[in-house]
Amino acid sequence: MERNTFWWLFALVTIVYIMGLPIDIMDVDSAQYAAISREMAENGNYLQVHLYGRDYLDKPPLLFWITSFFFNVFGYANWSFKIGSFLFTLVGVYSTFRLGKLLYNERTGRLAAIILFSCQAFILFNNDVRTDTILTAAVVFAIWQIMEWLHGYKWKWIIGAAVGIACAMMAKGPIGIMVPVLAVGSWIVGTGRWRDIFRWQYIVLLVLVGFLLSPMLYGLYTQFDLQSEKSVPMVTPQGLDYQKNISGLKFYLWTQSFGRITGENVWTNGAGKFFFVHNFLWSFLPWALMFVVAFFARIVKAVKAIPNRKTMPELLTLGGFILPFIALSMSSYKLPHYIFVMYPLAAILLASWWQEVWEKNNRSLKVTSLSIQTLIGVASLAAVCLIYFWVFSDGSWLPAIISLLFMAVAFYFLFKTFKSGINLIVASVLISIAANIAMNTWFYPNIMKYQMGSNTAFAIQDLELDETKVFNYRFTSFSYYYYSGNIPQNTNSNKLALSMQNEGEVYIITEEKNLNSLDKDFDFEVLEKFGTYPVTLLSIKFLNPETRENTLRPVCILKVTGIKENSKFAELSAQQKGSI
Repeated sequence: MERNTFWWLFALVTIVYIMGLPIDIMDVDSAQYAAISREMAENGNYLQVHLYGRDYLDKPPLLFWITSFFFNVFGYANWSFKIGSFLFTLVGVYSTFRLGKLLYNERTGRLAAIILFSCQAFILFNNDVRTDTILTAAVVFAIWQIMEWLHGYKWKWIIGAAVGIACAMMAKGPIGIMVPVLAVGSWIVGTGRWRDIFRWQYIVLLVLVGFLLSPMLYGLYTQFDLQSEKSVPMVTPQGLDYQKNISGLKFYLWTQSFGRITGENVWTNGAGKFFFVHNFLWSFLPWALMFVVAFFARIVKAVKAIPNRKTMPELLTLGGFILPFIALSMSSYKLPHYIFVMYPLAAILLASWWQEVWEKNNRSLKVTSLSIQTLIGVASLAAVCLIYFWVFSDGSWLPAIISLLFMAVAFYFLFKTFKSGINLIVASVLISIAANIAMNTWFYPNIMKYQMGSNTAFAIQDLELDETKVFNYRFTSFSYYYYSGNIPQNTNSNKLALSMQNEGEVYIITEEKNLNSLDKDFDFEVLEKFGTYPVTLLSIKFLNPETRENTLRPVCILKVTGIKENSKFAELSAQQKGSI
């Protein structure tokens, strides 16, 4: 991959990322993190994390620190929530380039960078922002810095490695040090560099990491360990549970990560041992199937090279991919994005293999790769057509035309693969661009019209209601909290009756299914009603326009005007108010 080709592709993929920045923030996790960051920006308490004004103990604070900073500078917007993760993505892509260049050569580094930047996982978690975005970038940065140190033993690389590991741990926890140790350790042991196992400089590295982690650890200690007598809200599979004697330090350093393997963490979702296999196959598109071929080819090469393993950079990428993959597969609770942290190493492995295939003029592997990418291109073209002409068919034709033009150019380059190996890479990147233009300009904006929380907040703003008189009745949503900027006031029939006596008319957000129970005791009118759907849990019935209506959960905004005469609350006296 030449520089000019790389920069053209990089610029086009960057535009796709930018297209995703204005898209509304998705429930559940992204909206929760946005709400926490907004609360942090407003209360100015950066060492202790809160949600709804209550103690929050689930994720480390780095994402919240970064996002609250951008909120303070640029205000509350979709793009200001996502921009921090996007900047870290660029750090991750650059680190992948430098690591690939160090292990192989500059062309391999550029190729690995564009593979990573255009894979579905990276584009996805810049829309549905998770802590894993920062984690992945910080981990590959740390691995690059450590490998630079092992090649030159300069102190600046030790400092850089400490910064990378500390950022990774403040983003997601101990996995931030586990992946670099497994990757670099595989390379050191595999190449027989035994002296590099016992370098005294590692002590300095750990001290620096500890120093950089100290603000977070201090915050955890003062918020939880120092106040072990207070009840801390913990989300469990059974619901919200208030627990005492909670150690923030133990939870962060052990329970949340390793506890999922030992069974100390109560969360489990029944995902099987091969859960990450099929999730990798979609999340690393358009490169996933090519990677499978490269992966097994690299294993064969590693086995054959055992007598001369000192020249095996593949040991880093293989060890850094396989060992964390196995460890995460043993967890009792799994989500697809947990394995995204290994994708920079997967990109380098694939890039180095493809360079080797072309240089050795291996025709059978060229044909195999071309066949695979053509299949992915056809499947992507079909998906793009379904998105534009079936799933959501109303609207401007311009995005569809642009996507299909990119698809056409992609197939042109596919047909020219045997003239130059870079044509297959260019075609694959263009396929990703075409598909994600469809996603970012058409699919996501349309499905976000059905998100319950954000659309409720927008409707209340349009109705210009007094938000101090808005109550949630059997309704909860992080995106509502973020977009409204108000801590939700949850209510039930008893509390609602008291609010009516104190406030007069009030407003209720609730699902339509709850209207019958409200109608027994209260007079109300429906101000707004709209269908909603949990947009991160898509189904065929929702995507099918003919059955979509049946999948929607109607949400209503009610104006409650009075208590009915025959209601059990009608006889309440002023003395009885305190018992409600």
